[in-house]
Amino acid sequence: MAIINFEDQTTLYNFVVKEGNGVKGMIDSGLSIVPKPFVQPISERIPTQNALTCEASQPIDLSHLNGPHHKEVAKQIVEAAETLGFFQVVNHGVSVELLESLKTSAHEFFAQAPEEKAIYLKEVSPSKLVKYGTSFVPDKEKAIEWKDYVSMMYTSDHEALQHWPQPCRDVALKFMKSSMEMVKNVVNILMENVGVKLEEERMNGLMG
Repeated sequence: MAIINFEDQTTLYNFVVKEGNGVKGMIDSGLSIVPKPFVQPISERIPTQNALTCEASQPIDLSHLNGPHHKEVAKQIVEAAETLGFFQVVNHGVSVELLESLKTSAHEFFAQAPEEKAIYLKEVSPSKLVKYGTSFVPDKEKAIEWKDYVSMMYTSDHEALQHWPQPCRDVALKFMKSSMEMVKNVVNILMENVGVKLEEERMNGLMG
């Protein structure tokens, strides 16, 4: 592979974004230093001395929902959402084997040749349901995000199987269906905490 000057912003943008090589392509080329376009300007960084700290919450056991300890579990979810903004759940009903299969299928997608992934770049993707790229708006961001992603929107099983990328469509669809009940339970708890009861249609809209 020819040596590429990733310090030249136009060269980097074309290679990473337009040609679909992504961050993975840079790393595979032997990159040893993070290029400047990926480095957040100091003025945009959160000063660590002013950052708030708090203890990480313990994983929340969802198997106790809808039972004698429902209120306690719901309280843990709400408190974690209000303080940390995120939380880890266990016994959520999604098998470890399925999660491992999902990771494997994701690796298979991103391991494809750049030209195979590039057909899903948002400017040329054959379906509005699928978008592949690096960062979300790299042409406008002060620093490009250090990530590659593939976004697959769900409308129906038929369209998912027709348009989602072959390496991951079957497993991703199975994961989505397997995790649906867990997501609904968590969303309902958070909404009930602010006095909102969601209809099924509105719930599906929130879940994407």
